[in-house]
Amino acid sequence: MLNNLLSNPVTRTFFALVFAIVAVLGSFFTYVTAPEDFGNTSVQFDVDSIYYFADSWKVAYDYAEITFFSGTLVIPAYHHGRVVAVLLIPPAEQPGTIRLSFPSEHRGDLPEKIDDNLEQGLIVLDHADYTKILRDSGDTILLRADEVTEAEMPSHYLARQLEHGYNLLTSYDIFGYTNWLLPTPQTVLLRLWGQRLGMVTYYEDARVIVRAPDFSLNFKHPEIDDLFYPPESYRGRAIVYMIFLAMAAVSLIAFIAGGLEVREKEVKGRYNVLQTSAALVGALVYAAALTAFNHFFQPSPYAAAALWLLPLMGVIIWARKDRLELNFFGISTRGLGTGLIAAVSVCIFIALGSAFSLPVGLKFNYMLLPMGLAILLREALIRGFCQRVISHWLHPLAGLFIVSGAWAVIAVLTGPGTIGILPLVSALGMSLVVGYLYYCSKNLIAACVLAALLELAPMIIKF
Repeated sequence: MLNNLLSNPVTRTFFALVFAIVAVLGSFFTYVTAPEDFGNTSVQFDVDSIYYFADSWKVAYDYAEITFFSGTLVIPAYHHGRVVAVLLIPPAEQPGTIRLSFPSEHRGDLPEKIDDNLEQGLIVLDHADYTKILRDSGDTILLRADEVTEAEMPSHYLARQLEHGYNLLTSYDIFGYTNWLLPTPQTVLLRLWGQRLGMVTYYEDARVIVRAPDFSLNFKHPEIDDLFYPPESYRGRAIVYMIFLAMAAVSLIAFIAGGLEVREKEVKGRYNVLQTSAALVGALVYAAALTAFNHFFQPSPYAAAALWLLPLMGVIIWARKDRLELNFFGISTRGLGTGLIAAVSVCIFIALGSAFSLPVGLKFNYMLLPMGLAILLREALIRGFCQRVISHWLHPLAGLFIVSGAWAVIAVLTGPGTIGILPLVSALGMSLVVGYLYYCSKNLIAACVLAALLELAPMIIKF
């Protein structure tokens, strides 16, 4: 009876609409009942005051002590009129200093004290900390550096360094839109550039995390038991919100594609098990290696697109050898119109749901075109080859979940952000949405377009 009910396109469309409404309401109530700063986005950094240290300045945390001397350039960064970070650039002839000292049971082979000179420092802090540390710190005097012209002000550099600094804080990435949670007064975050140590990251909370090119420490703070940042409810609330958002997107796809024919039933292909498994694993390993390569070496988008094209050449040779037509992979007009409508609609829905605010404009760069091409070719390999072969070899749902899960893990492990449950849920949600559109429309072009739109939208839309 249930099969007969779901075999009716009108009934399937109705159920998809009901699920979409329930999921949208769930995400809406998850957001509106959240704390005021849940999903705080669009942090705009504006440097409107530059100061000099007239005297030496020092700040000490539990395991780190930094000192900057007179003449250091002090650049505060603001968000909604409140200082959220400060960049310190000492004069070349008198660099700052850093001293690290860790408990013997945690430092391993490191010396008792680590000293180095500082070329610059970035402190992410709360407004109250800025007022306390920089304005009321003993004899420290801040002088307004009026002679620094706007052209000399490193505003772009500051914004980039602040972005790197916020990456060190726990954040959740909803389908490509990174939502920064501003630090609490208890949060301490330092990113320092030492002349010998290189870039050093220091984070102090219930856990102390220190990373440098030559060492990494992560241990429980002996005196702080409660995690101040982020609040404990954030992870659960963010996960629930992302699940509802993904369910709503999937339901929207099902609603738009509800008039298509019934999903194909289980079809087992005649494949050599070892050869097919080796080809699938090889494609995923190649995807992981290339994603990591792109992250660490940042080749031009054209080079990245060419590298994604290489394995597709092997797929083309295999398809011609086995006389597989293009529509086997979904390269056809079948479901194209419906799939493209679903891709654009879902992208708009996720963009609005992930950013918590309405867009105010668009910014377009010609480099987005080769970036989009690289994404299209990547999805052609992941969906058109991996998901399609597993779907035909085992079952369509098997191809959807295996490949979507594998790609989500690859994206998190090789991506620029932190590795954790929140980035994984976000990547899995986006991967499932793209895979589900391919599953529904049987059209590879539509799925590739959706993946490109989801990844490029955060760079195109201004909030």
